[in-house]
Amino acid sequence: MISENDCCTSRRFTEILGAAAWASVLGAVSGLACVLVRLVMRALQWLFTQHAGSLPAAAAALPFSRRLVIPILGALLATAITWIVKRRLRMAPFHEYVEAVRFSDGEIPLASTFWRTLSSAFSVATGAAIGREGSMIQFAAAASSWVGRRSGVRFTSLGRQVSYGAAAAIAAAYSAPIAGVFFAFEVVLGEWSWEDAAPLALSSISGWLMSRALLGGGPIFAIHSHLSFDRQAGWGILLAIMLGCLAPLYHRFFRSLRFLARWPFAMLWAGLVVGLLSLMTPMVWGNGDMALVQVLTGSGLVGTSIVLLLARTIATGVCVGAGTAGGVFTPTLFTGAVVGLIAGQILGVSQPGLLAVIGLAAFLAAVTHAPFMATMMAIELTGQWHLLPLLLLYNLLACEIARRLSSRSLYAIATPDPLEPEAAAA
Repeated sequence: MISENDCCTSRRFTEILGAAAWASVLGAVSGLACVLVRLVMRALQWLFTQHAGSLPAAAAALPFSRRLVIPILGALLATAITWIVKRRLRMAPFHEYVEAVRFSDGEIPLASTFWRTLSSAFSVATGAAIGREGSMIQFAAAASSWVGRRSGVRFTSLGRQVSYGAAAAIAAAYSAPIAGVFFAFEVVLGEWSWEDAAPLALSSISGWLMSRALLGGGPIFAIHSHLSFDRQAGWGILLAIMLGCLAPLYHRFFRSLRFLARWPFAMLWAGLVVGLLSLMTPMVWGNGDMALVQVLTGSGLVGTSIVLLLARTIATGVCVGAGTAGGVFTPTLFTGAVVGLIAGQILGVSQPGLLAVIGLAAFLAAVTHAPFMATMMAIELTGQWHLLPLLLLYNLLACEIARRLSSRSLYAIATPDPLEPEAAAA
């Protein structure tokens, strides 16, 4: 005779297996959504620049006149989409995925997210200094929400299902499946739960495999030399302290530029700023990934690095303030890395690239208040696995300092939505 306890245990075990299997499905859906957005951005980039490589390389290959005009043209088309959606289409308001999981049980309208993603695609493909991954992850989370609502799955809440999709999206966008799991725990859910560990891991791996199969894989910012830590790595403590103090100022800088969204044709002005700055250096175009690759090699003079940091910070700040749809995750990685590189060059360390990696990780931890995610992200992006204990120590220090100075993290800042300018200006 089967007892009631045995029945409950059997039912619970079945639900856990079902959640794990469903998480794998959602991971594949999320990974495919990321790939789709990335391919659309590549196609639009080719349409505007006739260049299939990186955005900075595309900008460098263009004459100055087109380098100036193309970001403005992309911003014009993004603005047109915003105007049409607001004036002609009636749809549910846009929900950012972290807020949706925490406050709306994962309800993310797909239609409004689709149009926002299309607006972002035109901006990103024409050089806007903003992270393309933000829109990729948002669209993937919305796709997970849409599938979850229609699946009839009841043993896992919709909010949890969206968190599975977000983990897979991070894994797909950055080729970082472990960081995807910690991203879901520390950023999306805001809590740790062992019951979610297996589904999150399976969804993250599923999204990563989908992206790897269709777009290729491997560490995105692989450092092919071995960065050994010696006495000079001790400078990382001071660097982590400095970046922990800098993180609240970084938040405040982006918030202070929100007034730009109230300007007429705000995104066009942002496109003009990007175009003008790109005349000085084509590295202004895009999310900063190519500039980050250059920084992580430890190359470049102090003056050149400072100029690039200032130009990209201004360009990204103006794009965010003007309401350009996208994220600042990769720009944040670049900022931390270049500050670390500059510090290493000024201090005359033998491996400035080591301080660049420390800066990348510590600043991401301080800005997001997610030290474990930042640690795994830095390791998976660079392939420097032996640095894991060192980076975790510095990340915890930087994060603790940032938290003591301000309770705000990067994901506590509601990104201005070009489809809802009134809300963005509030």
